[in-house]
Amino acid sequence: MQKDVIVALDFQSKQEVVEFLKDFPNPIYTKVGMELFYKEGPEVVRYLKNQGHKVFLDLKFHDIPNTVAGAVRSVASLDVDMMNVQAAGGIKMMEAGLAELNKQKKDALLISITML
Repeated sequence: MQKDVIVALDFQSKQEVVEFLKDFPNPIYTKVGMELFYKEGPEVVRYLKNQGHKVFLDLKFHDIPNTVAGAVRSVASLDVDMMNVQAAGGIKMMEAGLAELNKQKKDALLISITML
């Protein structure tokens, strides 16, 4: 059975991502964290998806349930393959995120981070 390996794109710019990915002949599973996403925005996710890569958007949502649901809705529109919430936000917050993802009918994973 083949397992996915997620490659962290812990870079400061989209250009560094483009250069790094030249060494991979086939699409891979990538992780985009806060630093890259906050600098480059959704465009870096769109670029990765257009290249055929899977994307784990690692933003660790943690806010009131309604706001987390809105964040999940926004990220789901980018067709990411996985996203996460911070478990410290509580059950209601996590349930709100999952309910929104299910409502969007996206085939993405929503995982919870318990400790950093």
